[in-house]
Amino acid sequence: MADAIWNILNSLAIGGAAWLATILLLAVLGELGLPFTCPVIESLLVFTGFQMVHGTLLVSVLPLLAVAYGGRLLGSASAYRLSARVGTDLLQRHSQWLRMTPQRTEQLRARLSGLVLPTIMLARFTPGLTVLTSFVCGVSEMRPRQFVGAVAVQLVVWEAAFIAAGALGGVAFRSLDPSTYPKAVVLIICISIPLGAIVAYAVFHAAKQRTCTGDTVPQTSTTSHVP
Repeated sequence: MADAIWNILNSLAIGGAAWLATILLLAVLGELGLPFTCPVIESLLVFTGFQMVHGTLLVSVLPLLAVAYGGRLLGSASAYRLSARVGTDLLQRHSQWLRMTPQRTEQLRARLSGLVLPTIMLARFTPGLTVLTSFVCGVSEMRPRQFVGAVAVQLVVWEAAFIAAGALGGVAFRSLDPSTYPKAVVLIICISIPLGAIVAYAVFHAAKQRTCTGDTVPQTSTTSHVP
């Protein structure tokens, strides 16, 4: 099983145009909401970091990194555009089910306009909120440059983290026999993806709690005594 996963990842990582087109399609569909595609991209990033520690040149994996990055950026921008066009009508038709009243939408738009970069990044780091973030930003009529800029930064940080996880794992298993590398890569993937999800959720939850605390401002009343 580990050898089969290794061979698939190796083909995707250093394959030709057909494999790169597959990665591009997976990246775009993942941002549009198709499940199980993002873990494939993240597994590729871990595998790439592992291989770079063991002698793979950066030049040989640059096409993979560029296509995966560009595909996710294209997918998120497409989700944003689609939400901006049809999202408002969707909210009006299903506002009770979605629990998004016009007042809540306007309030969310105001918050996003003030904290664009950190808000989008924290939300997109959290599994399950990636597509929802693109939808909300589109419905909220956020400026496209702000949205794309925030997503671009988030993708750099997120993908660099998984490459680093693979590289650290490669260093840790460097002394082992090369025949054990497929099992080592599968183990690193099984650890890094859930760990990344847990850490991202914890950070997002803490930031959300801090925001809610900051929004709860005690109100004071004054009484004027006019003779």
